[in-house]
This record gives sequence, structure tokens and C-alpha cells, in this order.
Amino acid sequence: MSAIQTTVVLAMTADGKISAVDPKAPREPDVVDQAHLEYQASLADLLLVGAGTIRAEGGTFTIRDPELLAAREVRGQSPQPITCVVSASLNLSPDLPFLSQDIERWIFTTRTGLQRSSDTTTLQKLAELIDLGDTDLDWDRAYTLIAERGLHKVVALGGGSLTAALVQAGRIDDWWLTIWPVIYGGKHAPSPVEGEGFVPNTAPHLQLIETRQVGSDLFLHYRTVK
Repeated sequence: MSAIQTTVVLAMTADGKISAVDPKAPREPDVVDQAHLEYQASLADLLLVGAGTIRAEGGTFTIRDPELLAAREVRGQSPQPITCVVSASLNLSPDLPFLSQDIERWIFTTRTGLQRSSDTTTLQKLAELIDLGDTDLDWDRAYTLIAERGLHKVVALGGGSLTAALVQAGRIDDWWLTIWPVIYGGKHAPSPVEGEGFVPNTAPHLQLIETRQVGSDLFLHYRTVK
């Protein structure tokens, strides 16, 4: 396990979908899962969020529970984790609510994204833009930077492309998966891990280390077998 602990926290339906075919379709909030997410996020120094997720949701997750905020203060952490959006293309509108939230913001991007985006100058005023390669994100470089900044706990909140990239880079230490008691279906509905996929002989394996059930919600905690 590396000095930087990386945990994926995500929720999916019983049929393995992280959202419906229409990601902006209204959905009743799951209070139990939201509390779980807030606790896990409260442990983070840095939240990683994919560009597609931030475009769909508008803003990032913030800690509101007074006890969790107090615990962060005791641990010497800032009131809110840094949120880092991952966008190789830098296809992010300066009007996103995320870019006006009262948090520290990073954007992991590429030199190509910085050169091609028409909003680079504006985005530079709203977030720290971090170049991680010519056309592809170099996760070794990213984690070196994270370590140099003195950060130790990363929580990745998806979506599927980001999670796939972290799996491919071998950076995920453990997983918290919430199983919602609902079926979304849809061959185009996104799944927790996208990318090119793995064949069985090379697929990452997990060890189940904890389970919790609250009502019909199931919480599964896995460790990546390395």
C-alpha cells in the first residue's frame, strides 16, 4: 500500500448502474447513502471527480455535518477537502457552480487541453490547472504532486472513466460500494468502471473486508488485492 491511501466511494443499482440513461433525471435522495458518502468524504485530503460527473452534477460534495467538520479540525485538515476535477480535454464551462464553491479547486488536465480550450485563461483564475502530460494524464506524476503537497488520503467519487483510469494505474487501495435496491437497466447507462475493460486472467481482484446493511441499502467494503 502506498503512502497515499486511495479509496473509491460510489453507489450503484442492483444491476450495476451508477446513473440512469439520462444522468440528469430526477431521483429521490438516499439519506442513508448520503450520510455514508459524507463520512467517507470527510476523511479525505483530496477528492477526485471526473469531468463528466461534475458537468452532470454542477457542484462537488461538501462536508456539512458539524461533528465531521470538528473531527477534520482535530486531525489538522482544512474544513473542506480539496476537490480535483479530472479533465484531459479541459472541457469545463467557467459557469459551473463548482467553480464558485468555497473550496480549494484543482483541475488535472493535459498540455493539449490547456492549448485547445477557449476558456483556459478564465479557468486559471478559478482553479489551479495542473498539466499532467501532452495528451494523456500521467498518474505517476499526479501522485508525486499529491505527495509533495503533503496529502495522504484521496477519495475518488467517479465516474466510470476516472475509476477505470485509477484501476489501470494501480492506484486504488480500497472500495466502498453502496448497492441501491433498484434496477435502472439500459445498455447505455454508465457503470462504475468503464474504459476498455479487463479479461478475466488480468482483472483486478478484491477482498471483502466489511459489510453493512441499513434497510435495503447494502454497503460493501473491499480491499484491492495487490
